Amino acid sequence: MDEQLLEPSEVAASPEEQAMLEQAVSIAFEIIHAEGKAGDNIANMVLEAKQVQQGIGQAVATVIIAVEKKMDIVDDVKLPLAEEITDELLQLAIAAGALSEDEINDEMTDAIVSHTVSTYLSMKEQLGELNQDELSANVQEAESFMGQQNKTKAAPQGGGLLQRM
Repeated sequence: MDEQLLEPSEVAASPEEQAMLEQAVSIAFEIIHAEGKAGDNIANMVLEAKQVQQGIGQAVATVIIAVEKKMDIVDDVKLPLAEEITDELLQLAIAAGALSEDEINDEMTDAIVSHTVSTYLSMKEQLGELNQDELSANVQEAESFMGQQNKTKAAPQGGGLLQRM
């Protein structure tokens, strides 16, 4: 089997997608660790945010868009790229004392993903690069993905608010 796995996700990748991911991660890390204004801006997004997860989400979206300006990235590579960037920024936030490893949990991860997506979409819209058809397809895909994840969690008891009335 010639397919490789995109790290850290579970999606099988073609050799081209794997190479694209590796190149995109390399560019992303260059941006994050850059000396001068670019690297400082990314660090400040994380360290100066009211909530670290907001800052990380904004920084992840910013880095992805910066990488997109340097190379074409297929949609299937964006999620694993975002995961790699998020992991790197979390480690840097821990090293800077803005966050402890104990604070990283599912709730924080969900908040980071939410901030990343909303910031990414807002930035793309401001740049005039938001494709409404693509957005609708991505939302449906995300809802489907979230629906699969929610099936593994226990269903809330008592129904929704309207069912209780």
